[in-house]
Amino acid sequence: MSFDYLAELQKQTNPKSSDEFTVRYHWLITDEKKNADDLRSKWSQRNKHRQVTLTQSLASFWNEFDKPKAELTFLPPFSWFLQFTFTLAKPYISKDDNPFYIIDNPIVRDKVFRLPMIRSTSWKGNLYSALWQLGYDKKEDEVMQRLFGVVRGKEQESDEEIGQAGRLLFYPTFFTETGLEIINPHDRKCRVGKNPILFESVPIGATGTFSLLYVPFDRVGQDEAETKRQALEDLQRVAEGLQAMFLTYGFSAKRTSGYGTAKDAIEGVVKTQADKKPLTSLSQLLKEVKDVAF
Repeated sequence: MSFDYLAELQKQTNPKSSDEFTVRYHWLITDEKKNADDLRSKWSQRNKHRQVTLTQSLASFWNEFDKPKAELTFLPPFSWFLQFTFTLAKPYISKDDNPFYIIDNPIVRDKVFRLPMIRSTSWKGNLYSALWQLGYDKKEDEVMQRLFGVVRGKEQESDEEIGQAGRLLFYPTFFTETGLEIINPHDRKCRVGKNPILFESVPIGATGTFSLLYVPFDRVGQDEAETKRQALEDLQRVAEGLQAMFLTYGFSAKRTSGYGTAKDAIEGVVKTQADKKPLTSLSQLLKEVKDVAF
């Protein structure tokens, strides 16, 4: 990859003006709070909605970056890859650990291009949470243990550490749009908001790509009929969890308040080493993967 391409993408996704606003704000806040507040208000007006527009020369690179591919030919038998593009029905909010920003609640961004993102670990935690809310408990459920792994611990008798990685490999999701949400907590007695809080967000209508790879590495060399049965069972469990996560429970910070859900229509595919099926609807996802061939 050319460094020219990297420099161009960084220039587009991390506007110099945003950095300048942040520096000026932190300089003013020390002794000119009113001017600092005015500056932040101006920044907020400019960033109610920001769209990153990629040049034609970067389009092919972005497609590879945004939609990762998995070559199943080189993976263990009965591996599968699920990927679809979704559209936000409610804004997505997350909390970055960047201490140097013009507002207190910046969205999580990747370290290189500064694009808004959902980390792979966040997808894993949210999917597990959705399945748990559906009644599946990893401590008592073999499928959950296969998917998400077993935390390392020590056996009481041998005092040896045991543990197992899960079969699911999550990919991050990137967005090219940002917006701002204003949350105004109300006083319980007066029922009046006093201190509005700004949250950077990914707005309604933004699109992202969810990608998930399943590899039954712990079944290599074992009975293929049983491995095939487990792969299909695991796929159906994941589809059930994805339906609940995207449409009902959400995958965002403050998801209990309705943030971070998606529209029903999707465009994607589930691939095995023997089959490839289109995915068109989150509400029908469980049906669409039910008869996939292995």
